[in-house]
Amino acid sequence: MLLERAQDLGGTWRDNTYPGVAVDIPSSSYCFSFETDFGWSRAYAEGHEIQSYVRHCAHKYGVEEHIRYGSHVRRSTFDVQRSLWTTELSTGERITSRYVVAATGLFTTPVLPDLDGLESFSGPAFHSARWNHDHELQGKRVAIVGTGASAVQIISTIAAQVAHLSVFQRTPIWVSPRPDYPLPDLSKPWAIRRLGLVRRVARWASEAQLELLTLATAIYRRVPILVDFVQRLVGWWMRTQVSDPRTLAALLPTYSLGCKRPTTSNTYLRAFDLEHVDLVTEPIARVVPEGVMTVDGTLHDAEILVLATGFLTTQQGNAPAFEVVGLDDVELGQFWDRERLQAYMGVAVPGFPNFFLTAGPYSGGFNWFAALEAHVDVIMGCLDRVRQTGGHRVEVRADAHHAYMQQMWRHAEGTIFKASTCGGANSYYIDRHGDAALPLPRTPWWRVWRFRKLGLTGFTFE
Repeated sequence: MLLERAQDLGGTWRDNTYPGVAVDIPSSSYCFSFETDFGWSRAYAEGHEIQSYVRHCAHKYGVEEHIRYGSHVRRSTFDVQRSLWTTELSTGERITSRYVVAATGLFTTPVLPDLDGLESFSGPAFHSARWNHDHELQGKRVAIVGTGASAVQIISTIAAQVAHLSVFQRTPIWVSPRPDYPLPDLSKPWAIRRLGLVRRVARWASEAQLELLTLATAIYRRVPILVDFVQRLVGWWMRTQVSDPRTLAALLPTYSLGCKRPTTSNTYLRAFDLEHVDLVTEPIARVVPEGVMTVDGTLHDAEILVLATGFLTTQQGNAPAFEVVGLDDVELGQFWDRERLQAYMGVAVPGFPNFFLTAGPYSGGFNWFAALEAHVDVIMGCLDRVRQTGGHRVEVRADAHHAYMQQMWRHAEGTIFKASTCGGANSYYIDRHGDAALPLPRTPWWRVWRFRKLGLTGFTFE
């Protein structure tokens, strides 16, 4: 049984429908390794296509019949005597199961900025993940708060449509060119992508590039020249995109490439050369009915206010987005708050038997699908072993978990995320403990290799 809070599947690609929404890695990678035969129209798929792909997979593999929509999970508690989990929904209904897999995703809860006077704004104001399609942007004065990955896509798309655009930037973002282009239609008999071998090779090549990028950030302290070389190339390209020196200086990050999530766009930086687009770096003082007031006393008129201010990531109460109570009445979020974020192989935590995470601490990567498949291999391996042995309980061994996390914490200190050059990056990669808990200091391929080498030796089965 799959419990889905919303009324439709899709998660990120269901909720995010803002102008220009698209994946930021090649489509050849952003899919399951066992389901590459999909008619992507571009090298970087748009959001609606990814949502179609999700629906396609759910239908093809019979997932839809197991989904219960409108089921908002609030709490899941482990019964030691029966080795069962009781999951409570917002309606008060309780569901009993042998196992619980928390697959609530990472970018599910939008962060609304604490802006004084936000409720006084006279026009529509909404978060980018809750886009209000009732309001047309054409010819309007628009203000966007934020310059993260979502904002870059929105600004690139709407800059030429609006009458005036004010972009409020706290932290600039590294932007590299996007090698995006139309892909041949799979329905055409001459389309080379019809060949499974071609798709597998394209996926491998794309994955290899992402693995190298992950490796470069993971070993930054030992070999900084790798990241520094790429940073120089990206910085050179960014300088060719903006003509005004003052605007360029504000758009160029002072922190190292990789300290926070970078993005790709061929049009974002050029948008700031348009006369009706303003980059505002003065901090926001308050929102007023007519627009946004900055601390220097300037009023930036706006008819529509877009809050592209990101999501909860490593904060308590997110990933998973519900309470999990294991042995000795220990709640997972509180445990992480006391003991630092941690999870063996990114999927299991001691004291929480028969419970798994699809995106636990230190399990991030550049490709969500590669990371997800690596994690699901471990989870399914555990469930298969339990069935084979006729048991009813699986839990990660405390000593194996401790050794694994010591390795993760040690290697994480050598990543670019903990470098002194990351000061001022305001990166969501760093958690409340000061740990780089979201990215993994090892690549997804390393995770697959480790699992194949060690198997399930880190777990106990009863």
